Amino acid sequence: MLFGATLPNILYFKRALKHYRLKFGNATVFIATSDDYEYLESELSDEKDVFLAKGNSPTEDMALLSSCNHSIITMGSFSFWAGYLTGGEVVYPDVLTIKEYR
Repeated sequence: MLFGATLPNILYFKRALKHYRLKFGNATVFIATSDDYEYLESELSDEKDVFLAKGNSPTEDMALLSSCNHSIITMGSFSFWAGYLTGGEVVYPDVLTIKEYR
């Protein structure tokens, strides 16, 4: 949990991948970055069209992501800016807030 909201699970990513595959066809290539590479590897290694970027600095990851055509993002400012700089279609989670903030 982060700031009273639930984080998207792997099903969110699988649905987003399916959305882009249906929209753009089987020639679609995905690039995934994360500060938790082991999680990505364990959950997405069976996806043959997903390439995991490992060992890059956040600056290099942002440059890589901003050169993509479309984005699948999670919560946080890094994801927001990656999606914004890409300029294409952005799939983002429907954030469920656990408690009300004032």
